[in-house]
Amino acid sequence: MTHKVAYAGAPLEFETKGVVQIPVLEIVYQDLSGVKSIEGAVVFTSKRGILSLKKSNVAIDSNRIYCIGAQTSDYLANLYSLQCRVPKIQNSEGLAELLIGSESVISLIASDQISKTFLDKMKANRIDVNHVVAYKAEENRDADYQQLQDVNRILFGSSRSFEILYRNAERFLKGRELYAIGQPTEATMNSLGYSAKECFRTPDIRSILMSLTTKR
Repeated sequence: MTHKVAYAGAPLEFETKGVVQIPVLEIVYQDLSGVKSIEGAVVFTSKRGILSLKKSNVAIDSNRIYCIGAQTSDYLANLYSLQCRVPKIQNSEGLAELLIGSESVISLIASDQISKTFLDKMKANRIDVNHVVAYKAEENRDADYQQLQDVNRILFGSSRSFEILYRNAERFLKGRELYAIGQPTEATMNSLGYSAKECFRTPDIRSILMSLTTKR
C-alpha cells in the first residue's frame, strides 16, 4: 500500500499532490433572489454561504458580520469588500463564544445542516437565530470509492461525509489511518466504532492535507 492520502467531503477547489479526492457530497446552491438584502448581525459558517448570496445578487447591508474562519473572511472581503470578526478558535464553538454577549438576534447564512451544539448554545444564551438556508450538501451518488484501494490515510471533512462513506464503502475504512476535521466528526466516528488518529479543530484543509502527505 502506498502512502497516498484521501479526502472525503465536499468538492475542493484545489488539488494537492499525493491526495485522492472522494467528493462524497455535492453542493447545491439555493436561489435566494427573493431576498434583497441581509441586515443586522450576519453570521457565516462557511465560504459557501457568501458564494450563495453573491450568486443570487443579495446585498449585505451590515457592519456586524461574523465569519467562522479566515478563509470565509477572505471570501467576504473579495466578493463584498466587507470585513468581519473571526473567532480565535475557528470552529462552531469559537463562533458561538464570539456571539454570546454581543448579539441577541442573528441571521445565520449556512447550509441546511447546522451544528446542534451551536444551536443549543444560541438558545441557552437567548440568541434568536434566523436561519437562511443558502445551500444544501447532498450525497454524491457518483462518488468513486474504488480510488481508496491504494490509500492508507483518509481525512473526513464532516460527520456526514464519514457516515456516507461508512454506509457505502466501510471495507475501505479497515486498516486505514482515519483523521477528522472537527470534534463532531470525531464523535460520529466513535459512535460507529471507529477512532480518529487525530482530530483537527481548525478546518484549514489545504494545510492539513499537506501535513498528512509528508507525515511519516
